[in-house]
Amino acid sequence: MKTIKLILVLLVSTVSVGQIRFGEKEYFNASFMVDPVATWKEKSPNITTELELVEYWGYVKIGIQVLPDLEGGYFDYAGGLGINLTSGYFEEVRYYGGVRLGTIFRGDERYPLAGIEGGIDFSLNEKTSLRLRATGDHREDMLFSGADPKVIYSGSIGIVRKF
Repeated sequence: MKTIKLILVLLVSTVSVGQIRFGEKEYFNASFMVDPVATWKEKSPNITTELELVEYWGYVKIGIQVLPDLEGGYFDYAGGLGINLTSGYFEEVRYYGGVRLGTIFRGDERYPLAGIEGGIDFSLNEKTSLRLRATGDHREDMLFSGADPKVIYSGSIGIVRKF
């Protein structure tokens, strides 16, 4: 019986080390991302940069996205707020998800942006991570070209630097 209890304690201890949990660190991130599908489809570099405060339980961020060669040009700024989880003994993987709000600029017009985001950061070393991110944004800038507003889904890959 003692052997079974010891095995259970060791098993639970081993599993709990690798579990997903709130983070134990607080830091700033600066990221640079590219949406490869939109870059190819629009034949314009789709580049996003963000500054982010990562707290133990969540995050807040602000960023800009640019597609310079899109009809009328495209520039947006958006802020995000959400939950932050980690896994790995040294928090090698970060999972996050939350909401986004912002403004889109097309030509001389402004349009609202509201959506959700989710992503994973894989640590490459102590200060650098690889980011995979997905967003779903309700955008009204389609009115610029005469189309109806709709939800646009995007995916990005990028590099994150911790401070």
